[in-house]
Amino acid sequence: MHQPTTRTYFIQSRPAPSQPWQQASGIHATWESKTKAVQRLADRRRQQPSWEHRLMERLVTVTEQPATED
Repeated sequence: MHQPTTRTYFIQSRPAPSQPWQQASGIHATWESKTKAVQRLADRRRQQPSWEHRLMERLVTVTEQPATED
């Protein structure tokens, strides 16, 4: 059985602690490089200093195995 894992990073933001976390609408940016994602997080914090922003990590594991033929 082979289980490759992909790790990507993305940013979520919210205008106030009482609001739900969300990704920017229309933007589905993800980065495989954590360094790049942290840079983008710093950019976002400079652009929207009154909002909260956090770095999110997404792990996707795909399991491959022989299938039965019946």
